[in-house]
Amino acid sequence: MQFPRTFINLTVAALLAMPLLAHATPDAPVPLTLGEQFIVRAYAGQLEGNALSKVIKAKSLGIAVNDSTICVSLAGSLAGAFIANNKDAGLIAAKAGEQPMRRLDIVAYSKPEDATSALASLKDKDAIALLFGGQVSDADNYASVHNTLIELAKIDYQGALFLHLPVAAKKWLEKAASEDDAVAAYLVKKNNIYGLMVNLDKKKGLINQLSFKGAKQNVARTAFQADLNDNFVSLFKRR
Repeated sequence: MQFPRTFINLTVAALLAMPLLAHATPDAPVPLTLGEQFIVRAYAGQLEGNALSKVIKAKSLGIAVNDSTICVSLAGSLAGAFIANNKDAGLIAAKAGEQPMRRLDIVAYSKPEDATSALASLKDKDAIALLFGGQVSDADNYASVHNTLIELAKIDYQGALFLHLPVAAKKWLEKAASEDDAVAAYLVKKNNIYGLMVNLDKKKGLINQLSFKGAKQNVARTAFQADLNDNFVSLFKRR
C-alpha cells in the first residue's frame, strides 16, 4: 500500500518532534542566558563587596578567581563594590624606602597550580576572596582552592578569607582539611573566615562567619544579611 506524500511528511515531522515533546515540561525553568548569568553575579558581587568593606572592614583586598567568564564577571562586580565603598582606593602608603601596595589585586587562575605564584600579590591584603565556580569543573575548582589553602597555611596568612557561594556550599575547605593535616591545623585556629549563603524563601543574602573544628565546617554566626532583589531571586531560581 502506498501512503500519500502529505501523510508521510506529517508522520516524519511528528516522529522528529517526539524527543522534544518528551523532554518539555510546562514548569521547567528556562536556562539562563550568558548575559543573565552575568546579572546574577552582578548582584552577588555587590553583596559580597559590601560585606567585605562594611562588615569585615577590609581596606585592601585580594581576589583569587578561576578564568571562566562567569566567575571573572563576579570578580569585576565584587571589585567594583569594594572600590565604591573605599573612595580612596589606590595605593597604600608604604614605609620609607618601600614600594607602595595596591589596595586591590586580582589573580585569575588558568590552572590549579597557579596558586603558588598568585599568593605573592595577595598575601599582604587584609582579606582574600576565593571565587571559584562558574564553567569550571568541581574537580579543578576544588584543586585550586586546596592549593591556595596550602600556600596560605605555609605563610600562616592572618587576614580574612571570604568564600563565594560554591566554595562555602560545597564545603571545599572542609574537604581540604579532611585530606591535609597542615590545612586543618591552619583553619581550626582562624576566626575570620566568611562565606556567602542565599535563603531564597526569605529572599535574604547571608554572610556567615564560619569555624572549622575537627575539620568540619560550622556556622558560628550570621555576620551580615541583606534583602535580595526580586529580579535576582527569579534569575537565581532558574539557575
